[in-house]
Amino acid sequence: MKENLLIVFCKNPVLGKVKTRLAAQIGNENALTVYKKLLTKTAQVINDLSCDIILYYSDSVIEDDEFNTTAEEKKVQQGLDLGARMANAFKNGFKAHEKIVIIGTDLWTLDSQDIENAFSALEQHTAVLGPSLDGGYYLLGLKKFIPRVFENKAWGTSEVFSKTMADLKENEVYLLNEKNDIDTLEDLQQHPDLEACIH
Repeated sequence: MKENLLIVFCKNPVLGKVKTRLAAQIGNENALTVYKKLLTKTAQVINDLSCDIILYYSDSVIEDDEFNTTAEEKKVQQGLDLGARMANAFKNGFKAHEKIVIIGTDLWTLDSQDIENAFSALEQHTAVLGPSLDGGYYLLGLKKFIPRVFENKAWGTSEVFSKTMADLKENEVYLLNEKNDIDTLEDLQQHPDLEACIH
C-alpha cells in the first residue's frame, strides 16, 4: 500500500465549456485564456510534490499537455455528477493509497505547501477541507472513504462546505486557510497578474 495520492480534477479546455460564469462577463475566448493559465499554474504547483498524482479530465484524456511531467496517470472522470465522479476517484485511489487529497484547477493562489499541509494533517485527522469564499471547498482530503461526503449536495452552490462539514461531524476535521476560486470578473480582478492575460 502506498501512502499519499493527489487527485487533480480538470475540465478539458474547450471554448465555451469552461469558466461559463466568467465567460458571461468577459467572453468565451478570454475565459478560455484564463482557464489555460489556471491549468498551467496548477501543473507548476504540483510539479515538485513527492506523492503519486492522477489527473482526471472531464471528457477525454489529453495525451500531450502541461501535466505530462507531473501526473503518473491520466483518466476520465466517471459519474453523473461531481459527487459521483469524486467518489469513484477516491474509491479507486483507496485501492492502493492510504491518504488521498483532491483539488481542482480553479485557484490562482494555491501552492504546494497547502497540499503538503493537507497530507500532514491527515496523519492526525480523518479529513481535511480547504474552504472557498463562495461556500464550497477547493481541497478535500480523506484517509478513509466516507460515502455521504459525496452524496446529496447541490454542487456549485454556497451550501456545499457547510453540508460537507455536517457529514463529517463524527470525524476529526482539519481546516486549511480559506481561498477564492476564479469564477467571476470580481474574482479575477483580485489577481492583476492573472487578469493581465486577457484583452
